[in-house]
Amino acid sequence: MDKLKELSNGEKVIGVSAVVLLINSFLPWYSVDLGPFGDYSRNGWQAPSAFLSMLAILIGIAMGALVVVRALGAVELPEKLGGIGWGMAYLIGGGVAFLLVVIKWLGNTDFTAFGLYLGLLCTAGLAAGGFLTAKERGELPSSAPTS
Repeated sequence: MDKLKELSNGEKVIGVSAVVLLINSFLPWYSVDLGPFGDYSRNGWQAPSAFLSMLAILIGIAMGALVVVRALGAVELPEKLGGIGWGMAYLIGGGVAFLLVVIKWLGNTDFTAFGLYLGLLCTAGLAAGGFLTAKERGELPSSAPTS
């Protein structure tokens, strides 16, 4: 457990966002009130055209698992993933997950429930955590010209 305390701020944001996204995936993302017949709701795994939300949730789970595995040192992972560092990989993964949920939301704005909006926040947290991790590791390209 002491190794988990050594996580960077970005990795902590990724971990918390991934856990909340996983829990949120079982809450209603779409819901409609059918009056006397009750209500009908779908979670992130069942939502209309669930492929996008399922992919975003799986990306979040993978990112959270990678943060924990790297922190615990349970598996030897390379320092870089191909030509990019882990911080940049987290940033790309979080950005893709966020984009998938945004596309899902824009594709069907009818009957959206709080789970979809929480999913947007969680995936934004994954992207923000990836940005912070990439920044902490110095993997972001500098925008200032060097002399």
